[in-house]
Amino acid sequence: MHIFKSMITLKIKIIGSLQPDVSYLKDIISHSMVSGIRFNTAIPFEIPKRKILYQFKKKIFPKKLWVDLKCRELRIKEQVTIPNDLIELNHQIEIKTPTIMYYNEGEKYLVIDEIINGNKLKIRIPKNAPNDFKICFGKSASVNIPEVQKIYGYLTDNDREYIQAALENDIHDFMISYVEDPSDIKEVLELDPNASIIAKIESEKGLEFVKSHYNDFKEKVHLMVARGDLYIELDRPHKILNAMKIIIEKDPDAIAASRILLSVLNSEQIPNCTDICDIGFILQLGYKNLLLGDHVCEDESTLKNAIGILEAIQNDFLNS
Repeated sequence: MHIFKSMITLKIKIIGSLQPDVSYLKDIISHSMVSGIRFNTAIPFEIPKRKILYQFKKKIFPKKLWVDLKCRELRIKEQVTIPNDLIELNHQIEIKTPTIMYYNEGEKYLVIDEIINGNKLKIRIPKNAPNDFKICFGKSASVNIPEVQKIYGYLTDNDREYIQAALENDIHDFMISYVEDPSDIKEVLELDPNASIIAKIESEKGLEFVKSHYNDFKEKVHLMVARGDLYIELDRPHKILNAMKIIIEKDPDAIAASRILLSVLNSEQIPNCTDICDIGFILQLGYKNLLLGDHVCEDESTLKNAIGILEAIQNDFLNS
């Protein structure tokens, strides 16, 4: 019962994942529960980065704009077709082959047979694959290789360009991916000493950073449990539960993100029980800041539905 008493004072704050050109942006930022907007820098734009951020910041004022940098996250550099092409990654890596590469948010996987020149992956054709077996990956598609031994470099060229563009627009709020080491934080602070950082925890090494080093950065950094990638990277599925506990205990203002209210994507069905209970669990742990992901936010009706559900939970569950 004491858990529920402590939850009464919680007020849910939502960060949406939106692009600057969506028609419903004004409606979303006007909602009292929306505290800010996440800008996914993996999505390419034709116009200069400085101009994108200038326009976006202006459109959502006075709400906060979070520039989400991809950093150590493994992404495919150019569009490829398997098995015809090698997969070229955005980072040099060290792995022992054969090993598994997950894609489609961990729902599917392929086997890496060989790594060439540190970042080009030769994929094994699955057993019993049809003669016309083919998989296409778009430019900047993300992948997970849980058994990777080392990923070289942290900030990408694109990340550095966005930090510079943000500085030119007096924007200092960044989400940074796959934080695993104090040097990751320091690398961003070297480019922007005034940066306010959300460190996305997405791996076992990230959890070790939280346990061993986060206290050194509490003044500048908040944490995010990025459940989508973290769930894939953990060696046992149930470990996601303790990971969420560890993060909120270290940072009471931490953000819960990924795999939230995905059932709203099916407009022909009511949200499923698992999704609603998941929100209850998140709130029981003490999270009050939630990030709604790209899929939920890319359609106006699904995003408004998700916000409506969270508002109802706040009114009828937290305040009951």
